[in-house]
Amino acid sequence: MDVIWTTIAVYMGAMLAISAYARKYIRTSVDFLLAGRRLGLGLSVGTLAATHYGGGFHPGRS
Repeated sequence: MDVIWTTIAVYMGAMLAISAYARKYIRTSVDFLLAGRRLGLGLSVGTLAATHYGGGFHPGRS
């Protein structure tokens, strides 16, 4: 049981650290929602593919 709580605490600490680091670089909603319009072609295609093949790709099977 202690391992579970330790894992949760480490995860939450990591999320807080990442958000504090990212806060310095994200100034507007465009930065947050569109990655500051600096997302490369590979990541853009990967994001679109993941969205397409996500939960809505096989309706009724989840």
